[in-house]
Amino acid sequence: MTRTFSGIAAESRGGILLVGEDAPGALLSSLRPGIEAAAPTTVLNPLAAARELIGVQRFGAAVRRRLIARHAGERLIEAVQQLRPDAVVLIKGRAIDADAIDRVRSLGTRVLCYYPDNPAWRGADSGARERLIACDTAVLWSARQADLLTAEARNVAVLPFGYDANWFPLASPGGDRSGIAFLGTWSPRRERFLSALEGLPLTIAGTGWRDNSSLGGGDPIVEDGAGAVLRSSAIGINLLHPQCAGAHNMRTREISACGALQITEPGTDGTPLLDGESCLWFRSPAELRATVEAALNDPVGSSEIARKAQFAIAEDTYVARGRDLAALAGAI
Repeated sequence: MTRTFSGIAAESRGGILLVGEDAPGALLSSLRPGIEAAAPTTVLNPLAAARELIGVQRFGAAVRRRLIARHAGERLIEAVQQLRPDAVVLIKGRAIDADAIDRVRSLGTRVLCYYPDNPAWRGADSGARERLIACDTAVLWSARQADLLTAEARNVAVLPFGYDANWFPLASPGGDRSGIAFLGTWSPRRERFLSALEGLPLTIAGTGWRDNSSLGGGDPIVEDGAGAVLRSSAIGINLLHPQCAGAHNMRTREISACGALQITEPGTDGTPLLDGESCLWFRSPAELRATVEAALNDPVGSSEIARKAQFAIAEDTYVARGRDLAALAGAI
């Protein structure tokens, strides 16, 4: 049974309190079914409640962040006191600070945080590293990121990104596919690489492309719309942000699930895909162009590589990842 905690006294005891942003398409929403299947689950979105209470215009940004963190932490502690869960599972945990986690642990409740970003970055989520260190278990998406926390955190685990089969259902490679797709946020580096594909049938969509790029490109395509683009494309391009270098990102399994040939920057951390067998690697704009042209000229070979990739990642759904998180939290 799953409920959303609204501040009303509840009778639940045990199970998991799942904490984070729960909008459709959010990572928590993708992980939720697997966690629900493993243990009784209650969902809490303290960030939304804090934003609503504090508002947008009344305070400066720094003061507002502190007030949101204070209110979100109090909301979490209130929920733990009333529900008495066996474990709290934070998905990223924005606005939950280390002090709130210490207080939850003092109540006898285990705390796990799955962090799908780089905890060393000190931008919009400046307390991420301290939050992970305060938890009973810090879960990172890559072995390299986990290694950076091992000396300070109590326990560290690795859980690679998966894919949401609702938005990116498995689709057969080959067939009537055509063209090349890149779905992701604009950056100067990504523009430099994709500029090498000028003249080829390339679809680009994501935050920032319309405003910043000479290549054109559309606004973000989210949820099932992104899956539809990849299911119709022969090739999916994957350009890794610096934090994902040598590893993978959220798009890795989504492209392969949708049956497109994945042409990606090199990465072995957290991904089973192998260059020349289940994906194709590139290291420069010129190599990207050459690899894409060769793949377009060999649709049969490209489909076979895409088929091997899909076989390798088919079981890596976020439902399965949710069950893994519940197990790491000690709930099953």
